[in-house]
Amino acid sequence: MFFSPDFESQIQHNGRNLRMGSVLPHNKKQISDGLKLMSPESIRNRFLGIKSGFSERELIYLTDLDGKNHYALGVEEVGEEKKGVAIIRLVKSKDDPKTAEVAITIIDSYQKQGIGSLLLDLIILAALERNIENITFTHSPQNVAIERLIRKKGVPTPGERDRDYVQHTLKLNKNAEDEIKARLRPVLPLIDKYHSGT
Repeated sequence: MFFSPDFESQIQHNGRNLRMGSVLPHNKKQISDGLKLMSPESIRNRFLGIKSGFSERELIYLTDLDGKNHYALGVEEVGEEKKGVAIIRLVKSKDDPKTAEVAITIIDSYQKQGIGSLLLDLIILAALERNIENITFTHSPQNVAIERLIRKKGVPTPGERDRDYVQHTLKLNKNAEDEIKARLRPVLPLIDKYHSGT
């Protein structure tokens, strides 16, 4: 499997040297510190409310992953600090193994720079590896940026909606793999080793 727990790669993005890899238990501190680098608005958009920190139980859930039903990719700055800048996670539905929930978190200083689009391309490929056919998103109605991002990858089907959250489902197109790989190749040369096998 290409997107396995040992996946790691150096990438260049907008002139910055970054490291990308599967999220593992040693990333707990980066996740905790990352929340401090998000504005209240970004936190509300991502977590649908106020959040000042993560409990130990939450950190275990966010980092101790089986890699199949729950998988996440993180991006960090290269250097001694290894500051975490973004995470995208994929969680399979317990009711429907062909469907998974996707959530993206990006610290404020890296927003609107294409990191979200890059990570969404990658998680779509990771989903196809896991025989997932539909990915769902739950977000704040005010989070228009995530809605625009989803629409760049396909035509989403609207789901539940109320005052506090909106849901969308995106059907994955296996035929788009080559197109996604072409977009990723300048950033992630080893993408040519990817093959979903589905």
